[in-house]
Amino acid sequence: MIVFTDLDGTLLEPDTSDHHAALPALAALAARAVPVVVATDRTAAEIGPILAELKLDTPAIVENGGGIVWPAAGAEPAEACTCYDEIRACLDALPARLKCCFAGFGDMDTRRIAALTGMGRAQAARAARRGFSEPGLFTGSETQLAALRRQLAAHGLCAERNGRFLIVSRGASKAERMNAARALLEKRDGRRYWPLVALGDAEEDREMLEAADYGVVVANPAHPPLAELDGEREGRIIRTELPGPMGWNAAMIEILRRLAGSAEFGD
Repeated sequence: MIVFTDLDGTLLEPDTSDHHAALPALAALAARAVPVVVATDRTAAEIGPILAELKLDTPAIVENGGGIVWPAAGAEPAEACTCYDEIRACLDALPARLKCCFAGFGDMDTRRIAALTGMGRAQAARAARRGFSEPGLFTGSETQLAALRRQLAAHGLCAERNGRFLIVSRGASKAERMNAARALLEKRDGRRYWPLVALGDAEEDREMLEAADYGVVVANPAHPPLAELDGEREGRIIRTELPGPMGWNAAMIEILRRLAGSAEFGD
C-alpha cells in the first residue's frame, strides 16, 4: 500500500514538530517497504529537513496540493516548473483598488512573516520560498474580494481562505496530487501501490481522506472535529482517540494489522 499524511497536528506535534510517538508505525511501514508521502501546506524548502529527519525518500505534496517535489539528493524534479512567478505577476498587475487590499508573503520581509505565523525567523524564511501559491492578508471588503477573485479567475487562479490568510493558487488539492505521487513511486520502484491510505486532522485534508481507500481523521483538540466524511459510516474512514503522532501511530498499526495477509495488502 501507500500512505499519504498531513504533517502538523497529524504526523507531527503542532507545537514542537516532534514525531517520535509515531516511530513504531513508521518502522513497521519501512520494514514492509510501504512508502509514506507527505501532503502538507508547507513549502518544499520547509519539508526538506523534515523528510530527512523522517528518513523518507519519497515525493511530497506541498503547498496544499500546489505542486509535487522530491527533495532527496539525486532525485529528478517532480515538477517541470513552478508557477509562483506567474502568480506574483498577476497580483502585481491588479488594479490599484484591489492591489492595495492584498499583501502576500512576497510583499513581506521575514520578520513580518514570522510575526504573523508564529514561526522562527529561519522557518519563516523557508516559508517565504514559495513555488506554487501565495498566502497573504486581505483587508478589503467582500465586494472587493469578489472582484479580486474574478480578476484571478481570468488567469486560471483562485483565492481561498485558510485561517487568517487568503491563498492564491491554481486551485489544485492534496487529493488531486495523490495519483501523480503514486505514479512517480511506481515508475521508480517498478511495482503497483494499492490501496491508498490517508491521514489528516483538518478541513483541508477532507478531500484527500475521502479519496483514499482508507482514511484516518487524527484527533486534534486545537480545533473543532471535522464533520462527518463520506465513507465514515461504512467504516472506510475512522477517527483516532489519541491526538497527533500518538493517534497516527495507533491508527497505522491497526490498519497494518487489518490488512496483513489480506488480498488487498498482498504478501
